[in-house]
Amino acid sequence: MLKRITLIALVCTLAVGFLSPRASTSFSEIDKDNDEVQQAYRAYVTAWKLKDIAALRSVISDDYMAVNFEGKVSDKENEIATAKVDPEWISMTVDEIHTRQFGNTAIASGFISAQGKRKDGSIFSAKVRFLAALVKRDRIWQLVATQSTSFKPVPAS
Repeated sequence: MLKRITLIALVCTLAVGFLSPRASTSFSEIDKDNDEVQQAYRAYVTAWKLKDIAALRSVISDDYMAVNFEGKVSDKENEIATAKVDPEWISMTVDEIHTRQFGNTAIASGFISAQGKRKDGSIFSAKVRFLAALVKRDRIWQLVATQSTSFKPVPAS
């Protein structure tokens, strides 16, 4: 119940950011901010692939919450523990990313493709659609929430 209330509070906070008027900002500043948001998300994906725990601790905020592709809600420490025991990743790339910034809050969405190796040596592939909320604190973008869903293309009819 507490996690649901926290999620509702996060959504309300983001909604306020969406509805707040944006200060006069040039297009080059917007592009720079969107680039920084994308770089922060890509840094998260790279850190996950490499199991770079120090980098994960830096890019994930202390008040982070996630909903993974299994529908499980977790926090920063649980995500880091999961990254440590995750399979070996051969590749993990952000194939597509779209960002929208609202002051010091941003939303990123897109696709990640990955290829991993199971303990028995067999190779598997994964494609994930993600949605992430980031907040800029002390000039650094950090993830405050993510949701990922396993992506399976719909067969053509």
